[in-house]
Amino acid sequence: MTLTGAQVEVPADADAFYERSLAEGWGDGAPLLPPTDDAIEALLAHTPDPADAVLGVLPPQYGVATVELVAANAAMAGVQPAAFPLVLAALEALTTPEWNAFGLTTTTSSVFPMLIVNGPSREALGIDFRAGCMGGAGGRGSMTIGRAVSLCLRNIGGQRAGETSRTVFGQPARFGMCFGEWEERSPWPSLATRRGFDAGADVVTVHGGKGTFPLADIHNDDPRDLLLLLAKSIAYPLANMYLGNADNGEVVLAVNPMWAERFAGAFPDVADLQAYLHAHAWQPLDVWPQANRDILVAKGRVGTPDGDHQDRVYLTARPDQIVPVVCGGLGSLHAIALPSFGESAMQSVATRSVGGGS
Repeated sequence: MTLTGAQVEVPADADAFYERSLAEGWGDGAPLLPPTDDAIEALLAHTPDPADAVLGVLPPQYGVATVELVAANAAMAGVQPAAFPLVLAALEALTTPEWNAFGLTTTTSSVFPMLIVNGPSREALGIDFRAGCMGGAGGRGSMTIGRAVSLCLRNIGGQRAGETSRTVFGQPARFGMCFGEWEERSPWPSLATRRGFDAGADVVTVHGGKGTFPLADIHNDDPRDLLLLLAKSIAYPLANMYLGNADNGEVVLAVNPMWAERFAGAFPDVADLQAYLHAHAWQPLDVWPQANRDILVAKGRVGTPDGDHQDRVYLTARPDQIVPVVCGGLGSLHAIALPSFGESAMQSVATRSVGGGS
């Protein structure tokens, strides 16, 4: 295999390599592995794409993302060769125009790609989907795949906080965030199959999420009452979704398997669950001060399209914009919302194998 990318000599000593990554700005602050020719070639062997194939351009500086450059960043992140197709699929998804990568990489917001993995390879590749799946479970796939995408945005796209990115706070997920859906414990079809993919395919869905918003309850036995509170909680008045129109963006609602079982008793069809959440994800107009009310009215955010409920401001225009996934531990009591940036549409891409299938 012939590598065509520019090459530099780096120190063999791990500490010296780490220091150089910090000094030259292509590290993310944590230690990296040297992207040797052998490491890059091992990754490239797991994709049917040639090394010089172009996945697209990565904003904000529109660097050309070849498969080889992506492999170099994946090698530094410690991605296993078998997991490399997930990195490529994630980058393909976020370069889809509807995901609005330029807006998400340059905004003042904290938003960042959050990767949700479905398919049969989750367990083998160390994709966390049980306890601690959004931080702390330590699965190699979750930690390295998300980090590889982050490094590609940094080193190929040129994203730098305070320079090319105006983000005010950022968020921990800017190190990289990747988790799986616990499909085996879900009472509903998986996220990937709901989005039109075969259940046997490994699929990455990329969500533009502003952070992790924890939700908890120990008081409600009725699933509808609990879902109503979840809906009210995700419709918090300063959510990004209230800054623009209601038609763009999704809110991911991650529920633990125990809650999912309870909710499925009331809503065996996930579309009905989404409709119920949508119907209750609103706040009274008078929650906002008068100046804010005037803006919401001017933007057409008050009431429903048919003119009903002119005292309410709904979070989303449609039920499908609230996206439930099942993951997390069996301790019950908790859910996690991944609030939307609002100007981005989730994208899903299946991996491609060396043999040509997904």
